[in-house]
Amino acid sequence: MNGSRNPFVLFPGCLFAVFLLGSIPIIWHTTQVSIDTDPLTLLESDERHLETYDRIRSFLSDDTVVVISVESDQIFSQAGFDQIRSISNALGQQAGLVDVKSLTHSVKPVRRGFALAWEPFVPAGYLSEDQIIAIRQFSVTHPLVRNIMVSPDGRITLITATYKRDLSTPALRQAFRDETSLLLAPFDSPDYRIRTISLPFIAEEISESFLRDLKLVLPITALVILLVIGFTLRSFPCLVLLLLSEVTLVAMLPGVLGLAGFSLSPYNLLLLPLLGAINLTVLIHQLTALRQTDATLSLDNRFTAMLSEVFLPSLFASITTAVGLLSLAVSEVSHLKNFGIAGAIGVTVIFAWNFGPGLSFLRLGCRIWPSAIRLITKNMNSGKTSTLSCWSFQACLIRRWQTLVVSVILLLSAFFASTHLNIDIRAVQFLAPDSPTREMAEMMDARMGGINIVQLDFDSGKPNGINRVDFLRRMQSVQDFAENTKRFSSTYSYASLMAILNGIWEGGDSGDLTLPSNPLTLGLFVIALKATNYPFLQALSDESQQTAHLVLRTIDLPSAEFVRLLESVEQFANKTMPEDVTVSAEAGLHTILQADRKIVQAQLNSLGITLFMMIAAMMLLWRSVKFAIAALSITLVPLAVLAILAAFNEVPLNSITVMIAALVLGIGIDDAVHLVTHWVQLRKKGVDPITAMGKSLEAKGPAILCTSLILIGFSVALVWMSFPPVQDFGWLSAIAYGATLLAVLWGLPSLLTPRK
Repeated sequence: MNGSRNPFVLFPGCLFAVFLLGSIPIIWHTTQVSIDTDPLTLLESDERHLETYDRIRSFLSDDTVVVISVESDQIFSQAGFDQIRSISNALGQQAGLVDVKSLTHSVKPVRRGFALAWEPFVPAGYLSEDQIIAIRQFSVTHPLVRNIMVSPDGRITLITATYKRDLSTPALRQAFRDETSLLLAPFDSPDYRIRTISLPFIAEEISESFLRDLKLVLPITALVILLVIGFTLRSFPCLVLLLLSEVTLVAMLPGVLGLAGFSLSPYNLLLLPLLGAINLTVLIHQLTALRQTDATLSLDNRFTAMLSEVFLPSLFASITTAVGLLSLAVSEVSHLKNFGIAGAIGVTVIFAWNFGPGLSFLRLGCRIWPSAIRLITKNMNSGKTSTLSCWSFQACLIRRWQTLVVSVILLLSAFFASTHLNIDIRAVQFLAPDSPTREMAEMMDARMGGINIVQLDFDSGKPNGINRVDFLRRMQSVQDFAENTKRFSSTYSYASLMAILNGIWEGGDSGDLTLPSNPLTLGLFVIALKATNYPFLQALSDESQQTAHLVLRTIDLPSAEFVRLLESVEQFANKTMPEDVTVSAEAGLHTILQADRKIVQAQLNSLGITLFMMIAAMMLLWRSVKFAIAALSITLVPLAVLAILAAFNEVPLNSITVMIAALVLGIGIDDAVHLVTHWVQLRKKGVDPITAMGKSLEAKGPAILCTSLILIGFSVALVWMSFPPVQDFGWLSAIAYGATLLAVLWGLPSLLTPRK
């Protein structure tokens, strides 16, 4: 055999030295990479809640808002009001505070002669029992106070603080969070339970949880990988070379991805250990093949023999894995798209490393440490196989039809399960159940009217067109219809705002919804609201007052049920409003439906692209449609298992769990490519199919088993993460990788080898 022509084998010292010099800037860039914990990433795949947040943020001029909930049985008492006033005053001492809104720091409109004036919601000083009862009754019934400032049961009130502060860095956000926590700590007691929620606080909570998880998960994962590789290779020198190669690559990957423009977040950071596991699969295939080469050959020739066996299947395996990852780029969810593109770049880097500088590293290591290669001679036609390989191969031949029947049953069951997948996305489910942010969000959903908010637009067709008595009466009837469904916790509209002001104007203070009948009175209200820049005016109409909004609020319902409710209100509105008024819930309905469709479409598109590209790659590699279809069909079985488990356990198909199918399929095809390619090569040498399969299982089985156990170990470790979608990703992918191992080492030989 001729010596290797690969320059990384011929000149390992020079080329590896050049690589080390060139890698210094990349490794330095790795040290500069930071983790992006922007909580808005949580909302990106849940567009319903993202739209709610965007609507609220549009009224805040990009200010930072901290919402403090105070829960107590004594809210409506002299002591309760004093406590709320003290908290509000304390917040007022913080740097950058713009405004505080609370029961004691808000005003309400009242009539003063022939004008509207504003007086404190809760007057300062001592209040009589009758005054407190009146304030409580007003708070839990008034439509612009109930569920906005006070819970319907009167036991929770919200304080909203608005700030203008520089929170651009983690240090500044942490300082702001610590400062606020320290300020509120004296007021938190068994009698007054304090909770807070704010985007800067969520970012720091995510960062802390993530770092805490890493300290637990990384050592466990590393230990599992060491045990698996050590048991497979059973060579300390070989293990050292493999780990050094792995560490070198992992040290470069964040820098390479950072230079390519990709940031890391808790939602895509699992890409790094996943790429590390993929790199280990290539290394193990290289080392096992190298150690099985003829010991009588020179080192260069042994590397040549290894490359002739491993290079082509590794190339196509890398292509199929990259295709599986790159198929995620069809998603409209940005971090899912970035995960796919960054993953494909990472796989490309892995292949370039292992058949470039990494090859030089192994060559130098084997020269310095010759015992890293087991010195044995293999005769490919000897007919001897290891006990495990022989047993598994004979078992799969004996149970051929049972294997095929089970596979068909799983595939048919998966078609049914796929129609019952949980695609109802909830941003709050991205956080751990004991997360303070999740607890606050769930409390507001359950006890403060819900976190689903959507609006219907009533376009009058001309500026100031909504300020007509007939228009407002019809709009009020639509709002009444929505309230009579008993499914909306709160409804707000421009018509109800005018009705509330009219009730005040006529001398009532209960907030009864009685619309003005006099256009002049209506005009007075409009002028008064514009003069005071009343915040509800901005939320319930556009600036030109051509379009009025009906805002509907519910608890966190399933999207299908929410859509039916909105459609019923929209249909009634179209029948009720004048013909020249356009009623549209298109934005809200489109958002809700599109959030689900994006995930489903991303899954279908990525799966379709992956299947097409993989079968094309395998047909090109093996020059056989039969082999390609056999390999692809058997690797669909783990996807069937995945679909059945996800449907049965109602695992949400969100922007993290949606990646599992493409990843499992890509990695499953990798194993099939290595096994079938080795089998095809032996067949070309004249070895009969059954003997060739036995030899292929002997040669590739240990590497496939080792790499599968590494991936399973990595996936199982994710179950201890704090983020529920990552936990679901972990246990589902672990089971899917196990099913892939059985499909490749058991099912695939059953399909390819003829009966004896």
